[in-house]
Amino acid sequence: MADKKYVYIDVVDTAQLCGLDIKPGTLGNREVQARCPYCGDYKYRMYLSRQPEKSTFWCHNCGTGGNAVTLYADFNPGHRRMTNKEAYEELLYHPQVHTGEVPYEPDRYQPEPIRPLHERSRIYLELLSLLRLEPKHYENLRKRGLSDEIIRGNMYRSVPTDARFRQKAVDYLAQRYDLSNMPGFYTENFRWKLAGWSSGILIPVCDKNNQIQGLHIRLDEPPPKIVTLPDGSKVKKNGNRFLWLSTGKMKNGRKVYENGTGIPSYIHVVGDLSCDTLHITEGAMKADIASFLSDGELFIGLTGVQNTKFLEDVVKQLKPKRILECIDMDCRTNPHVQKAQAKIRAICAPLCEEYRPFVWPVEQKGIDDWLLFEKLKREHLYRAA
Repeated sequence: MADKKYVYIDVVDTAQLCGLDIKPGTLGNREVQARCPYCGDYKYRMYLSRQPEKSTFWCHNCGTGGNAVTLYADFNPGHRRMTNKEAYEELLYHPQVHTGEVPYEPDRYQPEPIRPLHERSRIYLELLSLLRLEPKHYENLRKRGLSDEIIRGNMYRSVPTDARFRQKAVDYLAQRYDLSNMPGFYTENFRWKLAGWSSGILIPVCDKNNQIQGLHIRLDEPPPKIVTLPDGSKVKKNGNRFLWLSTGKMKNGRKVYENGTGIPSYIHVVGDLSCDTLHITEGAMKADIASFLSDGELFIGLTGVQNTKFLEDVVKQLKPKRILECIDMDCRTNPHVQKAQAKIRAICAPLCEEYRPFVWPVEQKGIDDWLLFEKLKREHLYRAA
């Protein structure tokens, strides 16, 4: 064997040959989860990594790591003690194990289901408890009309941009929870990471029972995007200011984030559930602010005016008598928003006794802006009196 080059041996094929318990939904990933045979872990915390030029494993529970050869030497089907050289020679020509200079490539990424809501909510709550709200974001929320009590109660936090602090928080969570199937988390070199480096505010998107379905981000600076005009020219405009904390982006049929998970566009619910009137607006933060400024009126926030996937189910759960459509005032000039309005109306009108749009002066873009304007105007008149 001295004249032979040490070639790539697939660790996942080897693990299956050794009888390891592998999490089925991860088999299409470059990093596959398994129960660790060294420590008896049952939460699939061993990661088998198919990376270019290497095929290795690492257990996040006991810290044991190695490659296909060391794994086979310890847990070969014959359960006999082997040297690494013996294991290598046996694996090199084994018909069930892929070998060669180029590692095995799965045909395409196989998505996993998202974690159950109660588990997501618990993990997001603990994540938020580890993070902090920067002064600039606190001031932003105060200027929008929110009280200290609401800011604390809603658990707004700043996206952690300090790399060491961020990783420390994720490492702590990874010790307490299995972070697989959690939107916003992914693995890199066997270590769990948190997506989203741009500065912004994390906004919990909750259901009617106040369980956190996911986290929305309001970016301090929206990313630029290039828009092609009808004449073929290109101009730079601001992109979306709001986005999900998610690791579900795809590129060429594969995940950009290893072991990442996407998130659907959930709908935020806030306010008094016993209200007969339901207000529909855009965005979780806008719904929070509008509900607070209207003394707890019932609001739902679509995370994007066209994201109506869950709208019918949410409205049926809330059972309102009337629905007020509180879409931003750009609906008067934006045909795409007008089309989305028609879809919202078609879904909601049959589910209540009365459905109508709610309008306010165009000078205030959103329902939250108008409610804050009216509040400040009343306070000014009160002080003047």
